[in-house]
Amino acid sequence: MTSRKLTVLLAAALSAVLVMPLAACSKSEPPTGTVRLETEEAVVNAAMLTHGYSWDNSAVDPVPPTELTDDDVPDVEISETTEVSASFSQPATEVEVVRYAEDGTLEGVECSLEDGAATFEIEPGWRYYVGAWFEGGDAAYLFDAKGTEGEGSAMDEFVSTAMVVTFDDGEVLFVDQDSESPYYPTLPEGAPELTAGNIVRVTGNGIMLESYPGQYPGITKVEVIEEGTPADAEKYDELVAEIWQPKDPTEPPYASVEYATDLAVVSLVPTTCGYTWTYEEDDEEQTVAVDAPHPTQLEADELPDARVDGPTEVTVSFDVEMTELVVSRWSEDALDVEGEPVEAEDGTFIVEPGYRYAFFATFDAGGATYAFVVRS
Repeated sequence: MTSRKLTVLLAAALSAVLVMPLAACSKSEPPTGTVRLETEEAVVNAAMLTHGYSWDNSAVDPVPPTELTDDDVPDVEISETTEVSASFSQPATEVEVVRYAEDGTLEGVECSLEDGAATFEIEPGWRYYVGAWFEGGDAAYLFDAKGTEGEGSAMDEFVSTAMVVTFDDGEVLFVDQDSESPYYPTLPEGAPELTAGNIVRVTGNGIMLESYPGQYPGITKVEVIEEGTPADAEKYDELVAEIWQPKDPTEPPYASVEYATDLAVVSLVPTTCGYTWTYEEDDEEQTVAVDAPHPTQLEADELPDARVDGPTEVTVSFDVEMTELVVSRWSEDALDVEGEPVEAEDGTFIVEPGYRYAFFATFDAGGATYAFVVRS
């Protein structure tokens, strides 16, 4: 599809409903799309609605964007003109953006394309249509930009429906049933036992962390609304094969640090600063030891940061059961002194802006040091 063709289709969409059936022989679908924006408190990733495509010998031209209700189209909340990035599960080679007003008028939106993602500005009160071309076809995506209605309004409770998909190691992935976008859930305490094919209702704050697939740490409730079967989840086998990579047995446990702000639960991945790890290969134990600079020898910009206004509780977690945790901290103004011990219980401790934190975690198979910095 050429750029000129997209413009013609957009204009025609205001006055005509074009319907072309999906070819019955194809199971492939176009890339999923995500719109990303940054606030002072968090990075917000929202799945865009796939709205028409030409892909793998199939073509779908749905109803005009203006005929969809607000409930049909995902939205982001902003209070003013905001720069966003539209990214896709496959890099785009060309992108065009237009926006629709409530009265049906439309206008073009300037955008730039870099590394397969498009950057442009959005304003409250418009519906945005993103047309993207890829190696293999093209697709269109929709989302609404809505004005904020008071502190925490739409983020207090966001509800979506998803199918449960599992990887070979038992890890759970959710696939949103409206946008078909995959994301990793952080299951809340008391969540039911989940199996592949379950359909779940997910309640949370709606804030996804920056990644692909997205990560959703702000889930407050998960309910199974349809049991389903593993066979139902087989339609996502290609997606699973694309995403899942077996963990390298020589690597130490994956660590994450979670904390809460007024708007979201935020998760960051600390830097790994050396480790000793024992693993099994060909029925024999092997040990790998990796040296790295001490946490105080790294530049602050080399470390991921947590941004908080004052003393804040954080919780560290791993994908392997931890046996012991020792935490230390240094003032950013005095990195050449001995670290100050920090009391931690069950992986939880208090952090403050202006300090660098390192934690040494012990596991049955070894130990590793991780670090991050805290800013205001």
